[in-house]
Amino acid sequence: MSLAPWGQMAGIMVAAPLGPRATGSDSRGERLNKLRILLLALAYACFWALFVLFPYPSNVVPESYTSYDAAPVFASSVVTLVTMALSGGVLVALRDGLAERVAGSTMAVVGSGAALLACGAALIVSAHIGAIPLWLMVAYPAIVAIYGVVAAVTLAGASRRLSSRDNAVMLALSLFLSFLIGEAIVALTDPLPTGEISNPLMPALGGVFLVILGRLGRSDSEPPSPPRPASSLSGRAAALAAAILLCYLLGSGAFMSLSSVARGETWFSDGWIHCAIALGLYPAFCLCAFAAWRQGRAGYPWLGFFILCIACLYCTALLYAPLAVLCRALILSSRPMAIMLLWVAVQEGMRARGLPWWQSAVVAPMLTVAVDCAIHAIGLVGLSSAQMDSVVNAVMLVTAFVMTLGMLWFVRLRLDGTDPARSGYLAGAIDVSAVIAALADEHGLSEREGEVLGLLYRGNTQKKIAERLFLSVNSIQTYAKSLYRKLGVHSRQELIDRVNEAVDKGPRARGGARSQGGG
Repeated sequence: MSLAPWGQMAGIMVAAPLGPRATGSDSRGERLNKLRILLLALAYACFWALFVLFPYPSNVVPESYTSYDAAPVFASSVVTLVTMALSGGVLVALRDGLAERVAGSTMAVVGSGAALLACGAALIVSAHIGAIPLWLMVAYPAIVAIYGVVAAVTLAGASRRLSSRDNAVMLALSLFLSFLIGEAIVALTDPLPTGEISNPLMPALGGVFLVILGRLGRSDSEPPSPPRPASSLSGRAAALAAAILLCYLLGSGAFMSLSSVARGETWFSDGWIHCAIALGLYPAFCLCAFAAWRQGRAGYPWLGFFILCIACLYCTALLYAPLAVLCRALILSSRPMAIMLLWVAVQEGMRARGLPWWQSAVVAPMLTVAVDCAIHAIGLVGLSSAQMDSVVNAVMLVTAFVMTLGMLWFVRLRLDGTDPARSGYLAGAIDVSAVIAALADEHGLSEREGEVLGLLYRGNTQKKIAERLFLSVNSIQTYAKSLYRKLGVHSRQELIDRVNEAVDKGPRARGGARSQGGG
């Protein structure tokens, strides 16, 4: 199959959020901006491999050496989860300073990526020589977790200034690119006497894209960056979406992992059916995101994906015996989308609550690994093959039913107008968070000052803001004085009036922009 049409579509997806097609008069800054978006999509594409190709040492060593056993897999998941939790705890303890340094550090990505490759190579060599040392079996998932946190914080830092719609196009493209890169690496490494080495290779390749992205300095000729985006989901809708996606990861993971444990089979099922489904599903997801971008609304087909996931679980529970290959292909193709959308849901929920940008980069991966731990903990019970199949079917059916109830609640939130994705994008209402972000950029406020501005406008006391942002009251007072000075106001009421004045100008500004675009 020729990849030329897919390459053309990828070019359209990358260019879509960046405005009109490039011409000879495009500035160097605009071309650099397009290159950044492409590198970011490629980096995300490799990042998903950390969770689609789970970080088990047994995946990396030659197949002849391994025997699929739930105990070491569960132990690896626990090590990964604990390491991520400790890394997140360090970030919380040191607050924004460390996250900002990690997000802008080339050495953090290079060092952790090099350690990941070295540990993977050590696993392969040890397997060929003899027994793998216990410390290496523990070190590998720990290094995977550290690299995952570093890459996640770097990616979140690089993409935080994209609008929600632009972010949707970029992430949808990254999912399709992840499939293409993964299949290419599998084809190239298949003759090698190793296991599934896509696990360390793909994330390390993502680190290369992140390093190149970090080396692209900003130039004075570049257009100004867009304002910090507002959340396209309300806090409740984002939390509900995350819960629905976790249910799907639990049900689908039970099928892929526990049924493999029961039969002693491999987790993955690569074949033409899986490729055909992926080549239909991922471009369709890209086109949905692109169509939403063109229509000026939120770019994620949440309801469509929820329906797809529920159908996958029900069909798999009913058809596994006669159509096992088809069921595996359905689950294997849809799980990466669920992992990506879980990242988005957590990101949107954090943003809706005004929490620091980097927290989603720690929470979303931890949730994914926690589900994996729960699945393999069940595998340690020691049930027979028939009993394990019954447990898998029960888990899938229960999670599908819970997902159905959650989806109905999600629809109700949207119809009630409490979801900004409906009230802000579809109904044309003013998004106050976006107005505050634009006002912060207009007056040169720092990111922290912008957060304090939004919380002050919503009526929070300085003490409550300090607790929410994990800062001292004195620090909040300093930020408040600084933003008062930059905005030219002297009291909270004047601050509220200034924001309300900007909100009132919103409809006229958008109306003028539509008229100008229509002409």
